Amino acid sequence: MVALESAAADATAHTAAADTRTIDAQLAGLFISAVPMALLAVVINATVLGWLLKGSAPTPVLTLWLSAVAALSVIRYLDYRRARAHRGDAAALLRHLPRTQAEVLLSGGLWGAASILLFPADNVAHQAVLTVMLAGLAAGSVNTFSVCLRISWVLLALMLVPLLVRMALQQTEAGYAIALLTLLYLGLMLNIAQRHHRTVVNSLRVRHARERAEATVVQQAYYDPLTTLPNRRLLCDRLQLDLARHAQQGQVGGLLYLDIDRFALINNSFGHDAGNDLIQALARRINDLLGGVYTIARIEGDRFVIVLTELGDTTPAAANRARQRAENLRRVLAMPLEVEGRDIQLTVSIGIALFPGDGDTPDDLLRAAESALTQAKGAGRDCTRFYLPQMQAAAKARMDLEGALRRALRGGDLTLFYQPQCDRQGRIVTVEALIRWPRSDGAEMVASPGVFVPLAEDSGMIHELGEWVLYQALRDMRSLDRETDALHPQRVALNVSPAQFRQADFAGALAGRLLAEHLDPHRLELELTEHVLVADFRDTAKKMTRLRELGVHFSVDDFGTGYSSLSYLKRLPLDALKIDRSFVRDVATDASDATIVETIIDMAHRLGLRVVAEGVDKPAVQAFLEARGCDRYQGFLLYRPMPLATLVRVLLQQASAADTG
Repeated sequence: MVALESAAADATAHTAAADTRTIDAQLAGLFISAVPMALLAVVINATVLGWLLKGSAPTPVLTLWLSAVAALSVIRYLDYRRARAHRGDAAALLRHLPRTQAEVLLSGGLWGAASILLFPADNVAHQAVLTVMLAGLAAGSVNTFSVCLRISWVLLALMLVPLLVRMALQQTEAGYAIALLTLLYLGLMLNIAQRHHRTVVNSLRVRHARERAEATVVQQAYYDPLTTLPNRRLLCDRLQLDLARHAQQGQVGGLLYLDIDRFALINNSFGHDAGNDLIQALARRINDLLGGVYTIARIEGDRFVIVLTELGDTTPAAANRARQRAENLRRVLAMPLEVEGRDIQLTVSIGIALFPGDGDTPDDLLRAAESALTQAKGAGRDCTRFYLPQMQAAAKARMDLEGALRRALRGGDLTLFYQPQCDRQGRIVTVEALIRWPRSDGAEMVASPGVFVPLAEDSGMIHELGEWVLYQALRDMRSLDRETDALHPQRVALNVSPAQFRQADFAGALAGRLLAEHLDPHRLELELTEHVLVADFRDTAKKMTRLRELGVHFSVDDFGTGYSSLSYLKRLPLDALKIDRSFVRDVATDASDATIVETIIDMAHRLGLRVVAEGVDKPAVQAFLEARGCDRYQGFLLYRPMPLATLVRVLLQQASAADTG
């Protein structure tokens, strides 16, 4: 809290200092801009005074004084011209201000000297004219130069104090009277100068506050607060102009719709603050690459849009240039970004729409580019795709499926099936829980897990889905105990999503549920992918160790398709490796797959790990695996996934057959 208060105080002080500098620069501009009017008054009054005192004042003195006034006026005018050339540069005006102030004071000193050098001692009328002239110049200086209060005070003193002294030295009643009036006039002008200065400064402060408020409103309305990039509203405004200009000039432009792959996983792993830092770092990198040439906007979350203008006058040429820029951008963004002391390497997917062909309005173009982005995501991420009209239908279908999944999850329409894993003797030793989404008529599924589970990950529903799977699996374990109490308890294997496992309270929450349900933790096996195991190794090891102490088992799912570094196998409390079905499927006919599987089995056994082969669908495959010493088998050759009730019957039949045998 103290740090936050200190940061807030520093920010406030910085803003106040910036406001002060701005107002000082504006005062400097006002002071300098008053020079021409002051010079005009000086020239007119000096000309009148020279004509009036011709013959009564000493000619050499008068000539010297007029020459000095003329020379100083020329210098002041030339300096004013130089300052005026920098009127948009606040720093330059502030640097020029002291010189202008010195010239103003020097001019005031020359007029004050006139009271001594050119004073017509024997001509009362000329004395009156000189007095009125100096009083007028003093009043004018208050109006023009009181924006710098101290300078105006010194200027008034330089102009009026010599006149006051000269009148007092007359030692006449009239002289004393004029001296007294001059003194009173000086005091009045000093007070007026102060009041005028205060009025000007307050006016500038009010105007500056209003301008800053207006700028804040504009910033909030048209710019993203996190990255300071244009937001969707400003993007659409600029895009509307680009559409009209390109249509008029016959040019083709492009829209890049960019999204960070699996950004939700980064947010869940490192926290929202790290996610915000990552977005800011990404925005800076995009701006460094394309800023100043193209419009770059952040429209929501981790999504950015770049408007590529004037790509060519034909669609093929424009498409080629758009793809080149997109691929270059994707490569640059793939370089590691440092966030909170960590190097995070990410990938991005990019959708491309061309205009005016893919849309006549900004909203149409954005929808087209977003559809292309969806296609890039569906193609495996970390790639670019162009918009095609049929994408719109696919995007709508995806949105409809997402809504249906949300309703199914909350309405209890999902269910768990279980696929057994058998040992070498064919006995069921473990059952893997698999989520299914059956239709109401039971004829088929609404969508396969390969479709709706990635959809849940992308839409943020994976947390809710994972919680439901865990809750339902624990309930089914209790049901399994009641229905097969005479059997040896079966172990249940659960796939845990990366987002679910990385929740800070995952281990504690799971331990609490196991205890609350009075379930033996040894009967639960969590299947984790290699990506989960190595993404944040320290946090992963901590959670696994805590759950392993309770008795929970762990296996590596889809082994062989992830990371090349295998050091985690000896550093984490693992029990088994599940060889991915892509290696098992053709192991009896493909020499490369056979070598890979043999190597995995041998390595796992040397590390004291069980080996489970999934996707065992042919007798030849099972025979090959048995010959190489594989421990467990899972696949359609043995058992298909089945509902809980069917699993209970299968287990009871197996137990009955064993007793009969």
